[in-house]
Amino acid sequence: MGFYPDDQVWENSRSVWVNSGMGINPPSLNVATFDGYDSVGKPYSVNDILAKGFADKITSGPLKLGDVASPDRASVFISFFYQFKGNGEPPDPGDLLTLLFKNNVGQWKSIWSIQNNGTLSSDQFVQVILPVVNSEYFHNDFQFRFQNFGRLSGPFDTWNIDYVYLNRGRSSVDTSFPDRAITSALTSLFDPYWAIPIKHYLKSPSALSPPSFNVYNLRAGNDQPLNHFSFAQITNFKGVVRLDSTDTRLDSAQSDGSLLGLQRKKFSLVKLPPLSQLNNDADSAIIKIGLRLSTKDNQTIANNGDYDPIKYSPIKFTSNDTLSSSHTLSKYYAYDDGTAEYGAKISQTGTQLAYQYDLKASNTNDGLIAIDLYFPRFGDESNQTIQLIVMGTLTGNESDYLFRQNVTVQRNNQNKFWRFKIPGGVSVPTPFYIGWKLNSPAVIAIGLDRNTDSGSKMFFNATGAWEQNTTLQGSLMLRPVFGEATDPINDVVTEISKPYPNPTQGTIYLPQSAQQIQLFDLYGKVVEFEGHEKIDAKEIKITNPSFGLYLVRYFDQIWHTEKIMVRP
Repeated sequence: MGFYPDDQVWENSRSVWVNSGMGINPPSLNVATFDGYDSVGKPYSVNDILAKGFADKITSGPLKLGDVASPDRASVFISFFYQFKGNGEPPDPGDLLTLLFKNNVGQWKSIWSIQNNGTLSSDQFVQVILPVVNSEYFHNDFQFRFQNFGRLSGPFDTWNIDYVYLNRGRSSVDTSFPDRAITSALTSLFDPYWAIPIKHYLKSPSALSPPSFNVYNLRAGNDQPLNHFSFAQITNFKGVVRLDSTDTRLDSAQSDGSLLGLQRKKFSLVKLPPLSQLNNDADSAIIKIGLRLSTKDNQTIANNGDYDPIKYSPIKFTSNDTLSSSHTLSKYYAYDDGTAEYGAKISQTGTQLAYQYDLKASNTNDGLIAIDLYFPRFGDESNQTIQLIVMGTLTGNESDYLFRQNVTVQRNNQNKFWRFKIPGGVSVPTPFYIGWKLNSPAVIAIGLDRNTDSGSKMFFNATGAWEQNTTLQGSLMLRPVFGEATDPINDVVTEISKPYPNPTQGTIYLPQSAQQIQLFDLYGKVVEFEGHEKIDAKEIKITNPSFGLYLVRYFDQIWHTEKIMVRP
């Protein structure tokens, strides 16, 4: 799932995408990604796919560097980690990532920049530390900004930024930190799938896959003990009604040994959610897993830690020690985790793509009733048609096809799926295949999740014979939806990343993992609302909605504050 930078720290920075999937081995969970998309996943340029210019930027709030005493100014340094490409698309020669400072007369000056010179590693984060040396920056409206220059027509020319830190009392070798940080999201319970139809799972339950996560010790030369605690919450639904919800403690004070200085280590949960708590009457369920590290972060030397409060206070290095994930049992299969880092396409007219799925349970009353697809906006906004296909085998014969229909492609904003309903539904064997045939030479890229890999399930046919994919790694944002042909299903399914709809008549939806939700009017007065759990969202109903702007605030790995327009 993607986020925005924290409005309490950064200003006017919502063109940048904060996410857990674009960085490879980051220093901490979530990175800020710079590319050719704006804040809602729309290309800056839709008319010229080769256009280049300044795109994303992230700007700090004002900092009172003028209050830094003269003797301390030589010890003011800024550091950060950057990564070229990561799980995105490589910048071309001449594409830049730049750091700028604002001086005492409001001018922005370039301090540092990097471009693709052919030597950069796409899977390494590089730390940069720079002094703030010029007197023109020591004023009480100082700001710094990162900005990229590159292609403006989509998710191209990618740079990632993480772990930005500015403080006094530093030196050019101050490059390690008293911090043990989670660096990756949890993996799936249902490997190789992220989601399975609940009816299929209940009919043929199987052992779960222990979710894993990665941790990094950012302190050099300091070994640290490390434990973790975890819990699970299973919530069952019947339609839009929540049937029940149960909480279970999983791992508790488990000793995982020590983490060496600058060491990365992978951990897996030992205890798993008890799926005996799934309700046989439910037609969907959410399994939420929460996890917290137990480290010496923010512990002083007197308490056997390595935290110096004189230097670091009020920084809390425990802020990246928590993690949560939601695992879905609903009506669809998904290899992807709901977030696309890039896109994949077939380029030759007449080429076909088939994506293999294996039924968890056969001989159910369910049939294939819809297909969910996410086609991101890659700069091509023209109307294009594809032929959606459902196949039972890949022999190259006409009898392979169970369903074919030409449809107009719907390109959506970031990670929003388009649901195509199959008239009357289709009965499918196991395995079966869904995909499409390209009707024109247009650029029609489907979302590609780089954090999972089901590449061996992809097949292509450009010459009359089917060939298994051997080069593309990742998972396509292409999901089969099951049920009975008469089942009511929504036209669109989406992984919510911000309040929706906006404007609203009084009801909004937040990410399902949103917590500590608050609602205010523009005068800061608390506004009453009713909150309801949904299978893929939290529903917020304003008790007495009236026309105007509201502020909704919630925590979802970071704090979010969003403006909502109400039009009753």
